[in-house]
Amino acid sequence: SDWSSDVCSSDLELPYTNPFGMHYESGNYIDCMDQALKLGDWEGFAARRAEARVRGKLRGIGLANYVDTATGAPRERAEITVHPGNANEGRVDLVLGTISNGQGHETSFAQLVHEWLGVPLDSVKLITGDTDIVKVGGGSHSGRGMRMGSVVIWNAANDIIARGKRIAARLLECDPSVVEFTEGRFKAKQSAPSLDMFDIAAAALRQPDLPDDLRGPLAAFSDENFNEASFPYGAHVCEVEIDPALGTLEVVKYSAVDDVGRAVNPMIIHGQVHGGIVQGAGQALMEQCVYDPTSGQPLTGSFMDYAMPRADNFPFFDTVISEVPCTTHPLGIRPAGEGGTTPALGAVINAVVDALSEFGVKHVEMPATPERIWRAIRGISA
Repeated sequence: SDWSSDVCSSDLELPYTNPFGMHYESGNYIDCMDQALKLGDWEGFAARRAEARVRGKLRGIGLANYVDTATGAPRERAEITVHPGNANEGRVDLVLGTISNGQGHETSFAQLVHEWLGVPLDSVKLITGDTDIVKVGGGSHSGRGMRMGSVVIWNAANDIIARGKRIAARLLECDPSVVEFTEGRFKAKQSAPSLDMFDIAAAALRQPDLPDDLRGPLAAFSDENFNEASFPYGAHVCEVEIDPALGTLEVVKYSAVDDVGRAVNPMIIHGQVHGGIVQGAGQALMEQCVYDPTSGQPLTGSFMDYAMPRADNFPFFDTVISEVPCTTHPLGIRPAGEGGTTPALGAVINAVVDALSEFGVKHVEMPATPERIWRAIRGISA
């Protein structure tokens, strides 16, 4: 990849608007690819291919760069209510219109509230999916969960802090302009006494001399429309080994670099990338809906007949998170949930075709099953 700096510079060519009006606002695409090539040891591949030949195996390597377009239902809403109590008893309700499908929302959204309001992580209760409580919600799709949820949570948290400063000023007997909120506590500059968020919530309900606009539950909401698309991107490298006698394939190495802007919970993001890789590789290698050609009856109607990827089909993945802040997001966040799925198909199939290149193979239809690979090696049409 030594040529990369001579060909283009992300800093110079971005932001970029394509002929369809899509606005790619920021990123370092070349660096992502360079990292992926290094992580996948692209330069050492020739030696690994030669070693595989000694064992009678075909080895191939493939690269896929991707840019994903994330949009989704444009409206999202968050409501935050701080319930009084001490540090062990207080509770913060976060009502949000997204619904977790296993992405760890209960953890990552609680992290945001914990960081911004200074409340214990386990005091945050995420409420979703209840139409008696949730007024607006766009669900979870198109990389919208953290991208949109973070903004409305941030807005609501800031409103609560602003109101909290005014209440704290009355309790600390000072002007609101000198009240600071740091490390989860309200305090006046150069003053020792301080109050936490639950103290303020209690005062909002019980302090008799508060103005009307400060009385009642310590709560705020934010309801926003998001009309700007986001563009997560990255590069994946896959390495496969094929038995030419049987057409069977093993994914022996997989490396991935995905840019998510700012990572809220890296462990969750790595998990999503791992799952996405398996989903994409499953489509590339085994997943297929098969129908009876005469009746149209589905022959893969259950998981007894429909092939699904499993843990033992894959090696441990090498994944790296790149963090180039998204300039169109107030917190710099890009989506992460689709990163593995988007490039995996290309990386896997490119590796398969590379392994079969000595037979003149230039294309293998997905899913690249052992039968299709076996036929491709022998020049037999599927």
